Amino acid sequence: GLALLPQLAVGASIAIAAIPEGLPLLAKIGEAAVARRLAHRHALVHRLPAVEALGRVDVVCTDKTGTLTEGRLKLSLVADLDEEAPPSAKLTARLRTVLLTAALAGPHPDALDAITDRTDVAVIEGARAGGLSDELGLPRDAHSPFDAARAFHAAVVQGRLCVEGATEALVPRCDRVRRGGVEVALDEIGRGKLLARAEALAEDGLRVLMVAEGSPDGPTDDPNGLVALGFLGISDPLRPSVAAAVRRCHDAGVRVIMLTGDHPATARAIAREAGLRNEDDVLTGPEIGELGDLELDQRLERVGVIARASALDKLRIVEGLQRLGHSVAMTGDGINDAPALRLADVGVAMGRGGTEVARQAADVVLADDDFATLVEAFVEGRSFWRNIRRALGLLLGGNLGELALQVGTSVLGLASPLTSRQILAVNLITDVLPALAVALQQPEHHDLAGLAREDASALDAPLRNDILRRAVTTAGPTFLTYALALRSGGLPVARTVAFAGIVATQLAQTLDVGRGEDGLSRTVLGAVAGATGLLAATVAIAPLRGFLGLALPTPFATVLLAAAVLASVLLSCGWVSPWSVSRKGGQLADSPLGSPA
Repeated sequence: GLALLPQLAVGASIAIAAIPEGLPLLAKIGEAAVARRLAHRHALVHRLPAVEALGRVDVVCTDKTGTLTEGRLKLSLVADLDEEAPPSAKLTARLRTVLLTAALAGPHPDALDAITDRTDVAVIEGARAGGLSDELGLPRDAHSPFDAARAFHAAVVQGRLCVEGATEALVPRCDRVRRGGVEVALDEIGRGKLLARAEALAEDGLRVLMVAEGSPDGPTDDPNGLVALGFLGISDPLRPSVAAAVRRCHDAGVRVIMLTGDHPATARAIAREAGLRNEDDVLTGPEIGELGDLELDQRLERVGVIARASALDKLRIVEGLQRLGHSVAMTGDGINDAPALRLADVGVAMGRGGTEVARQAADVVLADDDFATLVEAFVEGRSFWRNIRRALGLLLGGNLGELALQVGTSVLGLASPLTSRQILAVNLITDVLPALAVALQQPEHHDLAGLAREDASALDAPLRNDILRRAVTTAGPTFLTYALALRSGGLPVARTVAFAGIVATQLAQTLDVGRGEDGLSRTVLGAVAGATGLLAATVAIAPLRGFLGLALPTPFATVLLAAAVLASVLLSCGWVSPWSVSRKGGQLADSPLGSPA
């Protein structure tokens, strides 16, 4: 039996209150802000969706050379089965032959591809340090460049086939070994000694290359009947920041797996120095090729190092980890790494040493090629999820509070506390600036373990609970003060109390959410100050006050408004803080999402 027009007005007000005007802006602007901050930290975001993926990562597969290490490869050792020495003009004739053969097996120093591979550059520079500059320029009559499938270089120079490559690839191709200037036939015991010598060098963290020679009559891409000459040891120091960065990952539940094309012993030594877990559990590329998907998945759950890995191996590794439910970040720098970079949840390319193909395939490019920079990107990614969840809680909780206020008063037969114009004004003040300010906040700290690793599930029960709590802390105090003002001061004053109360309680909660270890952020302070100024203008400026149907608040109404804000703050501090993300544990108190993987 109620009049139709007032009921339609109430319905329109309820519909308006339910619409969060700032919602479409939050995620994209938040991602853009993170990308801007990361650019200042030498991490360039190619695709904005990578920002939220960075916050979900729980496994990072990282290259060794140039990412964990400095990428400054240097030939530090020339060896055979009996002696070893650093490259210099004082090398013995035998070691000089080993070094020269290795240098001639690679590209000519004047060739275009001579500087594209850091290992080739290190060998050429080592040969020059050994006094072999003149011999380096000898013409190559035939040449097979390095190929990951073959794992060796080969070239014919002055009637001699020179070969340099992975020990495991060359030992089976050798039937003799030169010791003391005499060629000795190789049997299985002799081959075992060659492999053991290479492993001993690799255990010192050196990249080990075997050197051999043979007849020029055979094919350079499939040589056999070679004579083993010796080995080269190439060093590449670990970056000083890596051990601490790896420890930060482990503490935060992010597992680090090192991928490298080096010998397993080399990989194990570097992994131990970097502080990787399960560094003794090494999986090799050839072993991956022999494993089915089920067996591979089982190994990937515990492996810490993958050696002799090819581009195809990296692709299978990413697929396997994703099958196991992990969010994977993959680093890479080569053309062949592009498929794995595209498949990973976050593909990360190197800016200095990476190819253009890898950079285009990646989601993020590390301009300084430093693993520690990637860890800072994880901090920003996790902080993005925290900010978005909090901003959504504020935005949707405030709108639900407005809706509850409108519906509650209607059910109780009271006059509508807010008109359609007033609701639009409330949303204009509270929906855009405060929520965006929270979404744009910088990480409150850079302790990765103190930020929860969240995903879309964090927008389910945790967000729902947060919205409900914030709706109650918005609507409850405002309803009580509106009812009291309605009894004592009439409808215009009561609506002014409701209008100011619904805004002020949301701004108070914004201040609570924007509080970090260093106090309130400037963005939150600026947004709250701006919104407060707008609120004051709507009440103080007569034309605005008349347009919105507000009245000057009485002293009693001002007291009621202050009480509403105080009650909202107390409720917010009492209810929200215990449920917020632990600043040190990196977990959501009401969700297992933050638990380390």
